[in-house]
Amino acid sequence: MKRIIIAGFIGVSLLSSCKITDKNDGKAVTSDMINTDAENAPVMEFDNETFEFEDIAIGSTVKHSFKFKNTGKSALLLFDVKASCGCTVLKGWPKEPIAPGESAEIPIEFTPNVTGQNEKSVSIVANTIPSTKKLAIRGTVVGTN
Repeated sequence: MKRIIIAGFIGVSLLSSCKITDKNDGKAVTSDMINTDAENAPVMEFDNETFEFEDIAIGSTVKHSFKFKNTGKSALLLFDVKASCGCTVLKGWPKEPIAPGESAEIPIEFTPNVTGQNEKSVSIVANTIPSTKKLAIRGTVVGTN
């Protein structure tokens, strides 16, 4: 019986000091940074959630940075940022906590390989409510394949 109680105590102690490690840079994110309180949660406010590029030639590259500000009341953490296809490349994204009132950006490069109307997306997972955000890249690609 003593062993069960001691094992339970050790298990609870380990869980209470648990840290989540960001898979991209190995820096520890403590559980107190992950906010589930809607009133005090971080908020990602983008200058523009859709980037409309003008007509571009197939194979050329368009660069853009999605700029945003944390307008919430606690530190903003981006856990994951992914592009919807290989033609959209992320050129880095903030790995450090973004304090309330601070700004940051997510730079991308889009190199289309298909002509016609194109729409791609960038998905973000963060400690916001809701926890996911989707950005869009749109425009027309001209030329021959």
